Amino acid sequence: MQAHARPGARAVALTGDRRERLLRQADEDSIATGRHLGLSSRERLVAQDVTQDADGTVHTRYRRTYAGLPVIGGDLIVHERSTDRTVTVGARAQDASADLSAARSGTAGVPRTALSVPTTTAKVTAAAAERKALAAAGDLHVTAARSAGSAQRVIWAADSPRVAWENVITGTRADGTPSRLHVVTDATTGARLAAYDDIQAGEGQSQYSGTVPVASQRVADGYQLLDTQRGGNRTYDVTQGTRTLLTDSDDLWGDGTADDPQTAAVDASYGAQQTWDFYHDRFGRNGIADDGAGAVTNVHYGTDYANAFWDDLCFCMTYGDGYDGRHPLTQLDIAAHEMTHGITSATAGLLYTGESGGLNEATSDIMGTAVEFAADNPTDTPDYLLGELADVRATGKPLRYMDQPSKDASAKGTSQDYWTTDTKKLDPHFSSGVANHFFYLLSEGSGARSLNGLAYDSPTHDGLPVAGIGLENATSVWYRALTRYMTSTTDYAGARTATLQAAADLFGPTSDAYEAVGNAWAAVNVGPRYVNHIAADAPSTRDAAVGQPVDRTVTATSTRPGALTYTATGLPDGLTLDAATGRISGTPVRAGDFTTTVTITNAAAERLDLPFTWTVLTSGGDHFINPDRYDIPNWRTVESPLTVTGRSGDAPADLKVTVDLVHFFIGGQIIELVAEDGTALMVKDFVWDTGTELHATFTVDASALPADGTWKLRVTDNTPGIFTFDPGYLDRWSLDF
Repeated sequence: MQAHARPGARAVALTGDRRERLLRQADEDSIATGRHLGLSSRERLVAQDVTQDADGTVHTRYRRTYAGLPVIGGDLIVHERSTDRTVTVGARAQDASADLSAARSGTAGVPRTALSVPTTTAKVTAAAAERKALAAAGDLHVTAARSAGSAQRVIWAADSPRVAWENVITGTRADGTPSRLHVVTDATTGARLAAYDDIQAGEGQSQYSGTVPVASQRVADGYQLLDTQRGGNRTYDVTQGTRTLLTDSDDLWGDGTADDPQTAAVDASYGAQQTWDFYHDRFGRNGIADDGAGAVTNVHYGTDYANAFWDDLCFCMTYGDGYDGRHPLTQLDIAAHEMTHGITSATAGLLYTGESGGLNEATSDIMGTAVEFAADNPTDTPDYLLGELADVRATGKPLRYMDQPSKDASAKGTSQDYWTTDTKKLDPHFSSGVANHFFYLLSEGSGARSLNGLAYDSPTHDGLPVAGIGLENATSVWYRALTRYMTSTTDYAGARTATLQAAADLFGPTSDAYEAVGNAWAAVNVGPRYVNHIAADAPSTRDAAVGQPVDRTVTATSTRPGALTYTATGLPDGLTLDAATGRISGTPVRAGDFTTTVTITNAAAERLDLPFTWTVLTSGGDHFINPDRYDIPNWRTVESPLTVTGRSGDAPADLKVTVDLVHFFIGGQIIELVAEDGTALMVKDFVWDTGTELHATFTVDASALPADGTWKLRVTDNTPGIFTFDPGYLDRWSLDF
């Protein structure tokens, strides 16, 4: 597929002075910017990074404070064009002049930008939070754990905003990698909210790339591995903890084997050079932090250490010599992978936990692959494999397979080919497979093909083919999404939004490339596919019930200009579809299975049919049911309504309440039946029941209350703060009179 980039979206290099001026101006305007974005009076913006496009658009990335406390997960990006000003929160863009208070989290809209926190007072002491953080380090197999300073009170905004403690615990992971673990503890309940690590593992004769140029500096008695052309990149030997800048008498480094300790330094230095040049030449980036400063490279770390890692604190990459001391982790794509962790930290700052952690790790794989292709080294043939020459696991297998990530299966786990609801629970090295697979499909397309002598055969989740747009274009989309639209808590749905916006900037929102991005995501089970230039989320197929109101919306987009229209056949009796909005509403009047088709038509008369079967349950007489799902936010309350009609007098003394509920800790769910006048009857109180599903019928005395009216089932999550858990949901409930 041919994709031609729009020149206005090209990144331009900023001089150090220009960058500092833009950041200084952003800080000076931060109060006015906050008002413009609808932030609360207790919030402040602090400019963190700035980039500029060829058409003059300036993208400023801000972190936030609330009541003087740092906000984790509250970062946002303001995009200033000549015609408008927009803001990105969690990779969802909106017009900053819009009514932010009306924005709806988790829907087609965007999350509310303004933060609201009930209190900034901590009930849990700093000392207690530190103890919990040290315990968390033990749970995560960090040894020699100790606190790196006192706990810091913060606002955690990655999900429901709340006051929290952040502790930094240093130590060593099981494989010998240093650890600097951030543990975030709810300052009200003591629950662990997150734990993520700052340290992310992962002319000379090189071991992997043949004879390569090595940048060095002449000194009095020879040469040292210090690259003055690239910000002072320098390479050290850290054998047995002794740190020594590599030197040589004749500027001929290494012999291509692990026997010569200089060889690993050659590979590492070559990787640093190639990565610097790639980002500079492709994107105008002046070093990892875009400030012209070079990075430190350390080789020969540890004993039989089969890993590598980037550390923001020392702005350095560190490489072990492999499982046998003869396979250093200095292959080109691994070197570029590690340096890219630094770029991610300097831009989106993707938290190394949950789905954002998978995106962080995948970004390093993606850009490491792009660097390898850009270098086009004949000894290290470019491919969509990671670490294939270094034999990282002593299995003879690559570390990653981007065309089908699950092929990397090992004793430690398996990367995902496709997104699932469990993706956020995985180690980032395995949840990264979803984005790696997306990137391969966007670059090369699906199915069997041969490239540089290697055979690939990439599957898709929906079994439908995907057309690629080429590695260079795919890389441009990902880099722009990372640096312009992703924020610290971006998840896979947010990454889809960010890359689509990047593709719209680069190629236009009506381009084949734009649709290819959407279809590559659909192929890994993230979002809908474009068919006839229309993409639509599948309509909800949850049951409805006679007499119970229905309100569901079919959401769709088209790459063709103009409005969409919606029609339907076979809707359940009593329901109608709004032709302009796709909203299905009304009250079903007849039970049964209805074969329904919603048809979406764009302005070019192209159409997409969405067929599904809709079951309407019997509800009325003695039995009334609400089959709609209601999610239960952590430590919050939800209410599900149920309309009862046609019954005279009061409800019975033995009213049956049947509840189907799923939650990590069923015992912590307090359930009440609430009558129309607000009277609450206890259905289930707190019990110490560690089950995860509730399917039960309870009897309550409702004889003092009218039967007819709108009843509500109120569920309050009262899970003890010692637990970390995913939100549960009320699946359905019913009343039997």
